[in-house]
Amino acid sequence: MSWQLVFYWSKKIHRLAMWLAILFGVPLALSGVTLHKMMEGEFFFIPIDEPTVRFIHNKMSNPFALTLAVMMVTGFLLWLVPKILSARAKR
Repeated sequence: MSWQLVFYWSKKIHRLAMWLAILFGVPLALSGVTLHKMMEGEFFFIPIDEPTVRFIHNKMSNPFALTLAVMMVTGFLLWLVPKILSARAKR
């Protein structure tokens, strides 16, 4: 497998993972803020069921963490492959 192909697929996967991080991150952030405000005792105008918010937060955290791990690996490859290619070109 060529390094150009590794770079190409890393870039595609990294972009997909970015959109998935946004998709999982928004409900995770909103539920986290809601849980924080509920713990402080701040008032909401609509009734909110705490176990439901906690359930959503717990279910979104694992895919979000996996998505960030994929982004970390592909981001490292996006950083490393040009360095490998430039080192090979200098030889």
